[in-house]
Amino acid sequence: MSSSLKVGIGWIVTMTLAFVGGYYLNDGGNGLPHLLDNGTEPVKLGQEVEKNKLPPNSPTRGSGKPNSTSNGKAPFTPPTTPATRPVKPPKDLVKALASANLITRWGSFMDAVRAADESNIRQVVAAFETLPAGYERNMEMRLLMQAWARFDTPAALAYAKGLDATEGRLAITEVMTSWGEADPDAALSWMQLNVDPKDANRQGYLPGLISGIASRDLERANKLLSSIEDRNARWQASSLLLQRYMEQSPDNAMAWANQLPTDDPNYRNGILGQVGAAIAKRDPTQCAKWAEELEPGEGRNRVVSSLIAQWSRRSPSEAAKWAGSLKDTPSRVHGMTQVVNFWAFKDPTATAEWLDSYPRSAETDPVVQTFVNRVTSRDPSSAANWANVIVDSNRRDASVRQVLSSWTRLNATAAEAWRIANAPHIPSARP
Repeated sequence: MSSSLKVGIGWIVTMTLAFVGGYYLNDGGNGLPHLLDNGTEPVKLGQEVEKNKLPPNSPTRGSGKPNSTSNGKAPFTPPTTPATRPVKPPKDLVKALASANLITRWGSFMDAVRAADESNIRQVVAAFETLPAGYERNMEMRLLMQAWARFDTPAALAYAKGLDATEGRLAITEVMTSWGEADPDAALSWMQLNVDPKDANRQGYLPGLISGIASRDLERANKLLSSIEDRNARWQASSLLLQRYMEQSPDNAMAWANQLPTDDPNYRNGILGQVGAAIAKRDPTQCAKWAEELEPGEGRNRVVSSLIAQWSRRSPSEAAKWAGSLKDTPSRVHGMTQVVNFWAFKDPTATAEWLDSYPRSAETDPVVQTFVNRVTSRDPSSAANWANVIVDSNRRDASVRQVLSSWTRLNATAAEAWRIANAPHIPSARP
């Protein structure tokens, strides 16, 4: 065989191998490397990769937002389930997500979603899916969906719709929040054309959109809120809207709560309680002043309950002093009862000393009754003595019987001795 013929054959073999290798190592001939199935060459987070060429009318072109009717194009409807191919998640991110340290776990995931784009989002999703399903991964879900929606809303919505009901609602809410912040008109137009009104309420589309719009226009968000008929959706949207008001200032949150419509008392009272809790976390004294300005009734009681719950964690004695100073009797009794609920569990002795500073009356009977209920299991003797000073005779006898019944199970002899000495008219609790 001549040397020229050998060279020619060698050249042909070399070119054939190069063509075959290039076909299998490249993604359909567009120059992008495959993410290998064994995960040995994953695309690194934050790595700059050339974007795939997209057709002019693709909904993921540019901002990645579904087309709105404002540009004359038919609105894009995400598929029920996204078309994906198996992707191996980055090992370091999976390891971080398995950490028991929340700072490590959330910090690493936040870094991942900050660096996410079209080239690596599926790896971030794959890492997220290594977390056990359920409430424990809600924070990661929120971060993932808001970040994803910023550059590819259709894909984020498609993924959200493929989740189970509980996680799907949260995911859809976060996607719509992100979209509502970026382009509220397009988001609202798409939702009205593509989502059944009942689903918009119940599946988180409208509550999320309201939250996003509220970041720009609280007045517009409130108008949308008033259009929600489903109570659960209205509650969710209100909770999200409250967060926006609190971002501005507690004063704005209180002003918003004050003007809530009164046609649905349960809804209004519930929101008042939420506002009270949010403000009390920051400044109990400011919340206390607001509570005093509210009209007596269930709404005011909700605020008082939220305030006492927060204040008692910091200073139960201050909360008790404030509750006992309320001028309106029903509000005062309610506030003192809430104080006992929290304080008696932590320090029954200090609670008893505080109660002892108030004269016995039918008005304070509910407060004393609450104290008795809180200490019976730990100190039945003290509970029996307090039950026996209740002014209303029917309430007193019922409370004493309840204490004796519990005390008898612990120490029948001591319980019977106390009954004979202090309440002989009460039947013995012994079997």
